[in-house]
Amino acid sequence: MSKLDGDTAMGGLNGRFPTTEWTRILNPAQRENILVELCAKYWKPLYHYLRCKGFTNDEAKDLVQGFFTEKVLGREFIQKSDRTRGKFRSFLLVALKNYTIDVQKKDSLLQVLPEKTEDSVGIGDPEAEFNRAWADDLLQEVIKELETECYKRGKIAHWGLFREWLLEPKINKDQTQMSNICAKYDISDAPKAYNMISNIKKRFRAILRDHLRSLADSEAEVDDEIRKFISIFSRNPARF
Repeated sequence: MSKLDGDTAMGGLNGRFPTTEWTRILNPAQRENILVELCAKYWKPLYHYLRCKGFTNDEAKDLVQGFFTEKVLGREFIQKSDRTRGKFRSFLLVALKNYTIDVQKKDSLLQVLPEKTEDSVGIGDPEAEFNRAWADDLLQEVIKELETECYKRGKIAHWGLFREWLLEPKINKDQTQMSNICAKYDISDAPKAYNMISNIKKRFRAILRDHLRSLADSEAEVDDEIRKFISIFSRNPARF
């Protein structure tokens, strides 16, 4: 039985838990690679956080770039890394806040409360925006991995159904439309199509869970991460 036909077990040999961001950043042998990965992974969420705080496009870019260059890639960030402080991305966000305060104190051009301009955003909850940007990037990464896996395994019709039924906007899930999608992919009937979609949803959840394992130390923590991930997309939590 292939993974796409129902096997959703992940985690590698003997189900061993993978290394987390904390364990990698505290391991000298892995530190250089994980720091580069962190810059790529968290640049946009941190940028969105600062934009939501009211910084202009250029100010937010400069602050994030400076944060990664001066702090994340420097020794101070490593020295202050402490997994007892909770989730890594929460620690990273606190580090950015502290860095921003330091910059504001040193640079008279950046006020404690940035002046609103036409380029400023400053609407909504900055931390919620940070988490939304992080979750959106993760969602796109998981979807891309799922699509690649489907094509490699010759499950093109499975992927097409999943994409059109769950990912495409403004889909009215009635029997007539499912019949049209079935005809498009030469699928005999709607029940078979729903079963195919269910299999791909299982793979989506398995891939998502595998990604989130790098952020947690136990399956219980992974479950918590998944709940938080779903809550971010709570306007349609049943999609996946």
